[in-house]
Amino acid sequence: MGRALIEPTSRLLNHSELFYAPGDRALARDLFRAIGCRVLDPQEEEGPADLGPAAGPYLIVFVDPESTDLIDNVLYASEAPPAQWRFEQALRARIGEDPSLGAAFDAYREVFVGQPQAMTHLGLSMSESELVAAIGGIRSDAALAGRVAIRGPFRPGEPGSVDPRVVQGFLQTDIVSTGLLLAGQQIELQVRLDRGASDRGAFDRGPRGGFDE
Repeated sequence: MGRALIEPTSRLLNHSELFYAPGDRALARDLFRAIGCRVLDPQEEEGPADLGPAAGPYLIVFVDPESTDLIDNVLYASEAPPAQWRFEQALRARIGEDPSLGAAFDAYREVFVGQPQAMTHLGLSMSESELVAAIGGIRSDAALAGRVAIRGPFRPGEPGSVDPRVVQGFLQTDIVSTGLLLAGQQIELQVRLDRGASDRGAFDRGPRGGFDE
């Protein structure tokens, strides 16, 4: 049966495609669940009738966990294709052999420590309580904590904040990426303060702007 044509009422970000390394499917699934997304894994669970066999290689990540839309406001994650994985392995080896290239790579990675907002990233909107839960869930999961660095949260008026309208937390990981896994993927967890959110003030008022390896 063909799909009914749907005329969108507004323009929106449809989806983004990410890769994970061979063997990292479960970690990718756990990362997005820790962030608060709903993840459908067709290899382990039954999906809706119209999902189709082509979805098998993918994790389908619903940014809104209550959504059932398989096409809009979603992320798709699958294993890096062999050509990319071979290239990444060769590049990783070269970085280890070339001191100047290694230093340049280290300097690039250090940008996340000082100014994560300046790096390319995906941004996900959520409430303060959801941001608290996401950061806490990652920190308490040994497998994720070893592969995800955290900066923030940055609150307006506090060191590291760049916008009075939002609270920002940043993740850096090599578990998934929209580009090269070696370069890492930055994900912003953002709380808007200019829309009358009802659950502010849920953050632990501990040290600001910490960096967790």
